[in-house]
Amino acid sequence: MKITRPHRPLTNSLIHSKPRNLCSSSKPTSQDNDENDDSHFVSSLTDVLRGKQSWKVAFNDPFISIALKPHHVEKVLIQNVRNPRLALRFFNFLGLHKSFNHSTASFCILIHALVQSNLFWPASSLLQTLLLRGLNPNEVFQSLLNCHRKLNCSSSLGFDLLVQNYVQNKRVLDGVVVVRLMRECEILAEVRTLNALLNGLVRFRHFNMVLQLFDEFVNVGLWPDAYMYTAVVRSLCELKDVHKAKEVIQYAESNKCELSVVTYNVLIHGLCKCQRAWEAVEIKNLLGQKGLKADMVTYCTLVLGLCKVQEFEVGVELMNEMIGLGLVPSEAALSGLMEGLGGRGRLKMLLI
Repeated sequence: MKITRPHRPLTNSLIHSKPRNLCSSSKPTSQDNDENDDSHFVSSLTDVLRGKQSWKVAFNDPFISIALKPHHVEKVLIQNVRNPRLALRFFNFLGLHKSFNHSTASFCILIHALVQSNLFWPASSLLQTLLLRGLNPNEVFQSLLNCHRKLNCSSSLGFDLLVQNYVQNKRVLDGVVVVRLMRECEILAEVRTLNALLNGLVRFRHFNMVLQLFDEFVNVGLWPDAYMYTAVVRSLCELKDVHKAKEVIQYAESNKCELSVVTYNVLIHGLCKCQRAWEAVEIKNLLGQKGLKADMVTYCTLVLGLCKVQEFEVGVELMNEMIGLGLVPSEAALSGLMEGLGGRGRLKMLLI
């Protein structure tokens, strides 16, 4: 099992030391005055937010409407991070009624706040809106990371949500970028997120990428589950490396991973495609020792594989065994046997 070396963690380039003020005067600077004005303005906004005054009336006041800037909204959202529903109402009010152009940071602050309160649906909806802005995955990740640190979040599920959204939007390679950035920052995605990513890569036939990521996950101490192993076995079979696929299954079994019949069916299908149907039959015969039962997919895959190597009589035996177990053969399996045996009549004679 190949294990690749992990990337070194990124150094934290987000924290910069402020220059010392060498001026001996104790008079407040213009920067101090601006910060005080900002503080008072944000405090006024928070009062409006939490008060009973109409937001529409309050934000029609030129004092607020003219002065309001994205960084003010960010500060208000941070102050109300423990009340994410209120923060979301405020965010949506500005966008819908004031056509306010929110900063990326405001999106990310609110996404983390919603996730911390298990409000995943609105967080996902917000994230989808953010992705429509056309930002690249590095930019979105960096903003999420900055806000995660600023808020001192206990959960990293906001990053998982980003990966899941990329997968759902068929941007699986962007999901790979984010997962690798997470790893460099010592943030490990949830297993279900990684499974979604690997299966997305399989759908788009990025089989080598699946194998690379699997090595990277194992290298950082992740214990793969049955779904992850299945994606790896499927990728190896698609690459016609069935020998390695068998090794992966043996590795999973040695690590006490409870594989389902689905994983073995994938291997059986791969063996049959490589015209190694007899090996596939052996895999099926060993399922009972693993506490598993062959299903309809197992039998039909084997029948078609045996037809491919001209072993029609053995295919009929398996078809009889299958019917005896109460399983219904697929149309493809029946057609394969009929063509090989020279018609429906002979197949009926051979089937019990």
